[in-house]
Amino acid sequence: MPVAADVVDADLDVSLSTPSTLVVHASLELQSSEAVDLALVIPRSRCNGERPLLTALLDAVQAAVARATRGGTLHQPRRVLTRVGGQPHLVAQF
Repeated sequence: MPVAADVVDADLDVSLSTPSTLVVHASLELQSSEAVDLALVIPRSRCNGERPLLTALLDAVQAAVARATRGGTLHQPRRVLTRVGGQPHLVAQF
């Protein structure tokens, strides 16, 4: 994922943009090769326009994975991907 000065330097797959939040579509891949859709909710105060700070994106990943696995899953999380320009990019690996 392209980063410049702690800001994600790419146009992420934004599914919702409001004055207070930016929601980025992502996918959580499990060890079983199954995938779960995630919504990465990032406060606008931690963004530079439509581009979040890297730390804000990683915090949103942690929160979204916690929500997705709260009820328990049969398989452990493997990695989180989002799309940049239509191509998948790794955001986090577990």
